[in-house]
Amino acid sequence: MLTRVQKQQQIEALKEALLPAQGLFVMDYTGLSVAEVTELRRKVKEAEAGYVVVKNTLAKIALRGSAQQALEGMITGPSAVAYTTADAVRLAKALAEFAKGHEKLKFRGGLVDGAVVDAEGAKAIATLPSKPELVARLLFLLQSPMRRLVTALSWPTRSLAVTVKQIADAKSNEA
Repeated sequence: MLTRVQKQQQIEALKEALLPAQGLFVMDYTGLSVAEVTELRRKVKEAEAGYVVVKNTLAKIALRGSAQQALEGMITGPSAVAYTTADAVRLAKALAEFAKGHEKLKFRGGLVDGAVVDAEGAKAIATLPSKPELVARLLFLLQSPMRRLVTALSWPTRSLAVTVKQIADAKSNEA
């Protein structure tokens, strides 16, 4: 049994870990072996994220009064939270990839950039491209009309140059 001081320390540690997170996913890990949980922790760490098994009452107290308070309803039964301050899509992909091979790991939901998502939404996030991929696509789409405009504007000049060359070739063939 934990003392009141130990519980307060755990609450503070949870606050430090979870409150600055941009992406949080609550999962049910019931039935996973210690080796499987260790493998899951390794995959989560590779995604530059953290994974913590939480005591429900302490987690709810830690989240109370914050933007993440909406997750309280998802924290029931054996719960684990994966969190990241970096790319939530990358974390979701790592969790979904692990869940494919281990059906006992189940998404309950999450919080991504302040928006609450259910279990299906969390799985859908895993199928999204990462932020760098989305930025690259956006830049390509923004650049495409400009490239077309430059091509269209340079066409009369190019057409004039081709016409002058054809006239010069025709005159040199006559001579």
